[in-house]
Amino acid sequence: MKTGLILEGGAVRGIFTAGVLDRLMENGIYYPYVCGVSAGGGNAMSYVSRQIGRTARQINAPKSESYFGFKQFVEVHKIINLDKMAFEYPYKQFPFDFDTYFKSGIDVEYACTCCETGKAEFFSESSDEQKLLTIVKATCSVPMLCDPVEINGKHYLDGSIADSIPIQHALDMGCDRVVIVMTKPDANVPPTNYAKFRQVISHMYKDYPAFIEACMERVDNYNRNIALMDKLQAEGKAFVIRPQIPTISKFEQDSRKIMELYRHGYTLMDKRLLELVEWNEGKPAAEPAGDSELAKDQAVPSEFAGEENVLLASG
Repeated sequence: MKTGLILEGGAVRGIFTAGVLDRLMENGIYYPYVCGVSAGGGNAMSYVSRQIGRTARQINAPKSESYFGFKQFVEVHKIINLDKMAFEYPYKQFPFDFDTYFKSGIDVEYACTCCETGKAEFFSESSDEQKLLTIVKATCSVPMLCDPVEINGKHYLDGSIADSIPIQHALDMGCDRVVIVMTKPDANVPPTNYAKFRQVISHMYKDYPAFIEACMERVDNYNRNIALMDKLQAEGKAFVIRPQIPTISKFEQDSRKIMELYRHGYTLMDKRLLELVEWNEGKPAAEPAGDSELAKDQAVPSEFAGEENVLLASG
């Protein structure tokens, strides 16, 4: 059986995913297929390059080094400076191990929404550093706040617009089962409904009518993904992990709150580690513990860096 790992977006809420993945990496659990969407793309990078703690440091960067916020608006006239995140961080503040990434043997893809078609397209890159970073920039490019990113003559924005949780795509890629890391406590709470911004979206993307339509249909597409996730979970073909405590805002800047959610992701994965290992081996997943129990974070990482090994989960 082939198991895929799907990483939902959520901007700063991706710090929860970082905690989950750091605990997996400490235990040498790596899946043969990974798909990152929006902020999940940044998490996918550090997971495949086996860099424990890198994404957490990046998301919770000091305000002087942060790629979003008032400082960036003053400097580059954008609330979100994705060029800093995509092309500066990997070489300066938070060095990225391109060599390990490219030699990982993991099939990793990033979901991007094509402005011309309104459909999700999935990109991977196994040798060119700049192409990889351009792809990651594209999947993270939030509508209304970021410019479309050009790839191979077409233009792309946030992958979560067309496919927030690419479960069907993972199945189409040959996965029999999927591990899904969500960033909201309640899957029934929809993502940003861009239909509320129809006038703004229609004006900003008047040259991309298919993209406008994709924005209007986003919530419906999300709900279809959730229905498929629930079906697979009931069949024992999906292992889902999501926050069990109130989450933070998508652009939270309170370092304490951000790291609290990181620790929750780490300790929640620690509590469910045996369950995941057994599920990897084909045993059914148990029902997760209640919110009050899971909120009692006991196992806290002593430091971000940790011992790594090369076990590849084949289940």
